[in-house]
Amino acid sequence: MSREILPLLLAPAAGLLADMVLHAALARLVVRAGHIRLQFVSFAAGALVTLALLTAMLFGSPFTTADTAGYLALHMLIYACLGFCFFNVISANVSSLRIRMLKEMLRLDPAPMEYAALCARYSAREMLLSRLARLESGGQIEVRAGRYHLCKGGLSLVGRFFAGLRRLLLKA
Repeated sequence: MSREILPLLLAPAAGLLADMVLHAALARLVVRAGHIRLQFVSFAAGALVTLALLTAMLFGSPFTTADTAGYLALHMLIYACLGFCFFNVISANVSSLRIRMLKEMLRLDPAPMEYAALCARYSAREMLLSRLARLESGGQIEVRAGRYHLCKGGLSLVGRFFAGLRRLLLKA
C-alpha cells in the first residue's frame, strides 16, 4: 500500500467516530425525536466529516482526476458500510424485544418466569399500540378517518427502496 493511500483510510474511521459521538450526544439532548431520525442526522454528519477529510487529503494529491474520484467513492462507500453496521447495532439494541425478554428471564434465573406473567408483560396488543404510537409521533404514519396511512417522507422512501431491492434480488 502506498504512503499516499494509507491516510485515506482514516477518513471513514473519523466519520464513524463523529457519527457515534454525535448520536450519543443527540440521544441524551433531544428527547422527543425518534431514534431513527437521530441516526440519520448523525450518519449525515459523519458523512460530511468523511467527505471533508477526503477532500482535504485528495486536494493537491498526485492522483489523476479519475483516481481521485475513485478514491472518494470507495472511501465514502467504506464509511457507508461502517455507518450501516452502527445503524443496525443501535436499532437492534433499541427495538429488540427478544433481548429485553432474555435479560428479564436471566435476572429471574434460576426461578423460571411464568407464562401468564410473560404474556401480561408483553401483550401483543400493547406492543402494537406502542409501536403505532412511536410511528405516529415520529411522523412516519398518520391517522385519517380512523385508518393509518403512510406519510410521505424519508422513511417511506427507504421502505420503498428496500421493497424494490427485494423484488429485484429475490424476484418476489
